[in-house]
Amino acid sequence: MKKNISVWLTGSRGFIGKHLVQGLKNNSIDYKCFSNNPSLKNKLVNIENNIFYMNFSSKENIYEYIEEFGCPDTFIHLGWGDMTSPMSKLHLSDNVKEAEILIETFLKVGLEKFIFLGSVNEYGSLVGRLSEEMKPKGRLINYAKGKIKVAQHGFKIADYFGKLFIHIRPFYVYGSGQRKGSLINELFEAFQNNRDTKLGPCDHFRDYIYVMDVVEGIIQSRSINNSCTINFGIGSFIKVKDFVTIFWEKLGGDMTKLKFGFQPMLKYEPDQPKSYADLTRLYELTQWKPTYSIEKGIEATIDGLLKEAKDKLITN
Repeated sequence: MKKNISVWLTGSRGFIGKHLVQGLKNNSIDYKCFSNNPSLKNKLVNIENNIFYMNFSSKENIYEYIEEFGCPDTFIHLGWGDMTSPMSKLHLSDNVKEAEILIETFLKVGLEKFIFLGSVNEYGSLVGRLSEEMKPKGRLINYAKGKIKVAQHGFKIADYFGKLFIHIRPFYVYGSGQRKGSLINELFEAFQNNRDTKLGPCDHFRDYIYVMDVVEGIIQSRSINNSCTINFGIGSFIKVKDFVTIFWEKLGGDMTKLKFGFQPMLKYEPDQPKSYADLTRLYELTQWKPTYSIEKGIEATIDGLLKEAKDKLITN
């Protein structure tokens, strides 16, 4: 059996995942990436990023990789299907089933630490400073229900095997590399094409956290020595309209092209007016807190977007 790989992760081709891979590289952490996308079946699709196909529903397939590479020290599960449809039934079926199988299989064979990416949406419509022990309030989208179910199962299985389960609840993550149609991409595309923006009312509030702070937080969480839920945010809220205005100003956009209320609020947009992350537990367990202010995070995001646009232009 070959030498163990320190970290295995899913979701490496997603928004946070792509940044996490770069963060692991920057910290010289050995890693392997796994995807359950059938299009990647039976082939190594990216040697540099170590991406392999794995059937998350098959314990036999998981065991094959453990036999080949050895059990990792840490497994980070970011992968989650149908992210753009918050009420999809997939959040309560396949997503939950696959996560539970991964948790059970890896902890049974000796994995020390399973890190699972949950969501701020697990809090429902709670207002104010949100601490990890709070129970959700109000309506919950299926996406949040699925995350809660997996976390409950993870803590139970980790306790049974005497291992660790870390449940991370990131608040609103932003940065370059987000999916098409996201707020960040809409603003940047409008700026590039010198057109009016197409925005909702943007009168709600969010605790925004820059993606590289999330990456650093995930890496820092590898040092936590007890099972727990931890918040990732900056510990304060901002009106989305103000966030957009700062972003647009730093882009150098024409302020008259900011059109708020062009689109209605999405039907399943989470509530959470004026809520923000309590970071007490995060600091107590890691001695670390996010370092990017809104302004610095936006500047870094714009730098990333400009680089992406330049690389795309060169490629084409």
